Amino acid sequence: MRLSIFSFALALLLPAGIVQAQTSVPAGTSHYTITQDSKNVGSAEFTATPISGGYTITSHGNLHLSKLNYNFTNTQNLDRALNLVSDQITGTVNGSEVTVSIKADPTGRQFNINVSAKGKNTQNTVDRHQHLALLPDLDPAGYMLLTRIGLENPQVSWALIPKENGLLVPTIYQRQPDVRGRLGGHDIMVQHTTATVSAENAINVELFHTQDGRLLEADLPQQNFYVSLDGFTLTNRPKFAPPRSPEHPPQQPGEPQDSEPQADQ
Repeated sequence: MRLSIFSFALALLLPAGIVQAQTSVPAGTSHYTITQDSKNVGSAEFTATPISGGYTITSHGNLHLSKLNYNFTNTQNLDRALNLVSDQITGTVNGSEVTVSIKADPTGRQFNINVSAKGKNTQNTVDRHQHLALLPDLDPAGYMLLTRIGLENPQVSWALIPKENGLLVPTIYQRQPDVRGRLGGHDIMVQHTTATVSAENAINVELFHTQDGRLLEADLPQQNFYVSLDGFTLTNRPKFAPPRSPEHPPQQPGEPQDSEPQADQ
């Protein structure tokens, strides 16, 4: 099982909830530049908005390569603990439209998913876990939530990957030595966490962030993409080690969420 960074058009960009610590997300918009081989190839941003009972996080992105044009809009409704309640994703890959709608069922234990892609409509159901990050392609909102899971470092954690009908795969986190960077013209110390995603043919997401979980940069070294906050640069980028496949976390049948699903905002 190999995970493709460009799997949006295959069918699912699945949602996720998250973690019981580091749950306060500052309101506002953060804008990121996407680079490959030191060239600007796209941009993305997310906006966090407090609402009654939680947050709405809306993200947008685009990528322009010689053989690929990709864009997306993703709107997540989260509870106060950043557990996903509902999600709506729209996007195109080389002009082909994809729409994904996800909503927690009345029990709060599963997501009901509706997908429209390549002229086909499909439905799916997946378990609703805590410590679970949605990872659409090059979406900084997903990397921000992944960062906050890494700060908590739970014993069991997951990612939902946009491939085929959606892959629920384990993740492991490893704290790395701090590095240096510049933000707004000032030298700063930067925390570094490696998130290893998937049980087979694992991929690394290198997360660079502040102590309180602000995402400064997310690197995907195997795909050679770098998603950097505008105004931030790493001054001593570490060498990336090949990922090691994580072990499957223990199964947790019937794991309830801490909060009941809420009505759409």
